[in-house]
Amino acid sequence: MKSKTQNPKSKVYLTGFMGSGKSTVGPRVARRRGARFVDLDNVIAERAGRAIPAIFEAEGEAGFRKREAAALRAVSKQASAQVVATGGGTLVQEENLQRALGSGVIVYLRAPAATLADRLREAAARRPLLQGEGGQPLAGAALTRRIEALLSERQRFYERAHVTVDTAEATPEESAEAVVEAARARCAAR
Repeated sequence: MKSKTQNPKSKVYLTGFMGSGKSTVGPRVARRRGARFVDLDNVIAERAGRAIPAIFEAEGEAGFRKREAAALRAVSKQASAQVVATGGGTLVQEENLQRALGSGVIVYLRAPAATLADRLREAAARRPLLQGEGGQPLAGAALTRRIEALLSERQRFYERAHVTVDTAEATPEESAEAVVEAARARCAAR
């Protein structure tokens, strides 16, 4: 599948589990690269006219994933230089992964489950995949177990990224610099 993006070096896709730093690191990377930052979840919400949790509630995960794929298709076809923060499950769909692989550089922001659980503790109420029965946010060991299970399912897709940057011990600025350097090296090798 070939993308219509004119310059594949102009896009950097950030992938990784929620809480890995995509939305925090992404704007910093965009500034350093002189690119536009795009949060795919914001694109989906704008196109749907409602927030992500409302989409999940009304359409379920399958409906959300269809919207996500359509948003990624639209973003990948834009010719402008962009840093795109994908959702944690976006590139777990093979078609989406192939689209991103063909239209830019994918950087996997990696962090262990315990770090992610710590970062996501307060946000679990706003994250449908981190909620238990009845919409109650998971906490403690239950939250960590859910993250470990989802990471286990997604790991093989995340590892197909062009490069990996560990964010567990790094500040957002350090992570951004590592992403910029990794993307630069990858683009130079193309």
